[in-house]
Amino acid sequence: MRKIDSFFIMLLSLLLVGCSGSDSSVNPEPEPPTTGENTNANDPVEGKSFVTDYSMPHLNPENYYVEHTVTYDGKKILNYAYEWVKDKKHTAWVAFSFDETTSQKNVSRSDDAWATDLELPGGWCPEESNHKSDGFDKGHLCASEDRVYSKDANAQTFYYSNMSPQMSSFNGGFWASFEILVQKWARSGAYDKVYVVKGGTVDQLLVNFTGARNGNDGVLPQTDANGFTKKGLACPKYYFMAILSEKGEEYHAIGFWMEHRDDYGYEYDNFAPADVMKTYALSIDDLEKNTGLDFFCNLPDNVENAVESSWKETDWTW
Repeated sequence: MRKIDSFFIMLLSLLLVGCSGSDSSVNPEPEPPTTGENTNANDPVEGKSFVTDYSMPHLNPENYYVEHTVTYDGKKILNYAYEWVKDKKHTAWVAFSFDETTSQKNVSRSDDAWATDLELPGGWCPEESNHKSDGFDKGHLCASEDRVYSKDANAQTFYYSNMSPQMSSFNGGFWASFEILVQKWARSGAYDKVYVVKGGTVDQLLVNFTGARNGNDGVLPQTDANGFTKKGLACPKYYFMAILSEKGEEYHAIGFWMEHRDDYGYEYDNFAPADVMKTYALSIDDLEKNTGLDFFCNLPDNVENAVESSWKETDWTW
């Protein structure tokens, strides 16, 4: 028995030595990617608290980044943020979110709140003179009705930096239809948060345009060969929205892309129906191709890739 035991002990030792050796011809199984991996997230910016919020697109260092915040119930809240394109006198985008606090409707519109945005360097922000008698509306990007949870929050939406020169029927009719739809989603109670990015294409402008109808100021809207209004503001050829919903750990996303026109046939009291708006929906991946922006970059990569590749009509309450 002892001789047999010695034999098996020797054999076992040889097997263990063989197993512990390394073989460079065999590669170990790669580890699966970490759930929280994010290769395109925004880097922190000194003095800015919300650059890593899920609402933010990837920042462009050539633009000027601004955060507007308010204090509500003793807590600092991001009201909205944007990137400013100095030579266009226009934002590249505005971003914000609806949650349990910011979706509330506590105040009415602050119609007398037009003001210069003091967060921009001196001389950068447009003024009333840049909008007066140009044939275009001062079109909110972060809408007044998006921010009615506090008086201060609503007043910030009236900064001239948040305005875009929009044809009157587009601003009050077609564009407003999508704003109302997004507000409906955000206030439905179906989601924990709804993240929103809106904007006009400052790299695709409406050039040599003459409107078919006067604006609300009685003036025919026009742009020059460079796509600027007669008062020197860039006038986008297209407008867009990127929407991300969050419910627990479930996310859905959808984009909207539309041409800046005055012949959609919708006005202040006649908004576009859901079936029409659906035809302007697209995936976030496709919206990124159209705009050159990287939306929702602060999401983990696996989540971002999944929600941006397509959109489903049934994910949203039309």
